[in-house]
Amino acid sequence: MRRSISVLTLVSCLVVCQVARAEHGEQAVSRSHREAVDLLETWIEAVIDFDRLPGMSIAVVHDQELVYAKGFGFADVDRKVRTTPDTVYSVCSISKLFTGIAVMQLRDRGQLSLDDPVARHLPWFAPQTVGPHSEPPTLGDLLRHSSGLPCEPDRTIWSDLDQLKPSRQELMTRVSSLAMSYSTNTAFNYSNVGYALLGEVVSVVSGIDYGDYVRQNIIEPLGLESTTPYVPKDTSGIGVAVGYGRWPRTGSRVKITHRDERAITPAAGFASTVKDLAEFAMWQFRVLDGNDEDVLGLTSLQEMHTTQWSDPEWGYGFSIWHMDDRVFVGHQGGCPGYKSQIILCPEEKIAVIAMINATDAPQFTLAFRAYEIMAPALKPTRVDDNQPRWAAYTGYYTADESWSEAELVEWEGSLAVMWVPGGNPDPVGSLIKLRRVEGDVFRQVRSDGELGKHYVFSTDDERRVVAMRFNNNILKRTAR
Repeated sequence: MRRSISVLTLVSCLVVCQVARAEHGEQAVSRSHREAVDLLETWIEAVIDFDRLPGMSIAVVHDQELVYAKGFGFADVDRKVRTTPDTVYSVCSISKLFTGIAVMQLRDRGQLSLDDPVARHLPWFAPQTVGPHSEPPTLGDLLRHSSGLPCEPDRTIWSDLDQLKPSRQELMTRVSSLAMSYSTNTAFNYSNVGYALLGEVVSVVSGIDYGDYVRQNIIEPLGLESTTPYVPKDTSGIGVAVGYGRWPRTGSRVKITHRDERAITPAAGFASTVKDLAEFAMWQFRVLDGNDEDVLGLTSLQEMHTTQWSDPEWGYGFSIWHMDDRVFVGHQGGCPGYKSQIILCPEEKIAVIAMINATDAPQFTLAFRAYEIMAPALKPTRVDDNQPRWAAYTGYYTADESWSEAELVEWEGSLAVMWVPGGNPDPVGSLIKLRRVEGDVFRQVRSDGELGKHYVFSTDDERRVVAMRFNNNILKRTAR
């Protein structure tokens, strides 16, 4: 059963009003929250502008709260339809998480074993193995991408999209005796065809269509109202984001024609929103806390999150990453027209979901950098000193003759500058903190605490900051 959640009003509280408030007993929003949202939005807007991305939606979860959700840019560029947290995107390979959960459910019900050879459930599957001692792949091998199967049917890689998306009968015909790429359990080889086979297993074992099974046993019980095992055909940009190709050397992005993934649906056919995948993340945190076992039990979800293949690190369906001393689980999605990413830090109960309607978007960077920006602000903190200190100086500074543009933001109580696009790959790491030395004169605070270069601000007759001088370059403060 879907649980009601408490949604922090960060979008209205931080983005629109930009002031903390304490109505109806609510605590005022902390300075660190305000700074984090300001930096996150400033950075995302720079990435969209310099990478020429059509649009994106992003959501941040802390345990059972949706602490941030917003759309940037356009779901449909031609019609100027803006993205929102409710915009539907193809999530591509994030679909595999739903297939993995379906398999684990059937395992927990005693209807299959992860040690079952694939052919036990799909008798028509008889691949040509590599070498005389290669074992036939099991369901567990398919889940962790160690089966030795090629990535795509007939080894094709995006060469003919119509052939790449076979019907169920075509999948059976083309894959029944295909040649394996590796011996089973000797190498990691990411395989869409492997997850297509898992979808067939779900259908055969459950006795119902794969899409119906996932809807009835995962999507509906979790209350994922905008998630479907297909991409809706309404790609006008009203509800579903139009997909766009890469940014070419000349010309502009092309629209990507909508295609049904057909038999590859269990690997890459789903559509969803950042708000729905935020719910999906909250559900996992409930399960890990032992508070929800309706869809999948604690032990099984932990098994999916646990390393089942070490290089690269992979669980059952979930990819696993490490950042400093933290472990993240999740999945990337990438297909013509769309990129997506979901990451969860189970220890901190923080998740980030990013969806972009462009083939060449840096979804991995967007999600992990958003985590770096937002995570410190989600820790318990005092709520005093929450008013902007440097609002007179923050904003966008540019000049046609300068080598870069500057975004002035507040960070950790200080005025800071992020040069863009140079800061796009690492917004937090690229920030240069400034310290006021007198009046409108600031100096860079170096890593050793000593003061470095000067940043001198100019004001107009009404004492409004209008420009910044750095290394004798004058950048004017202006609207983006």
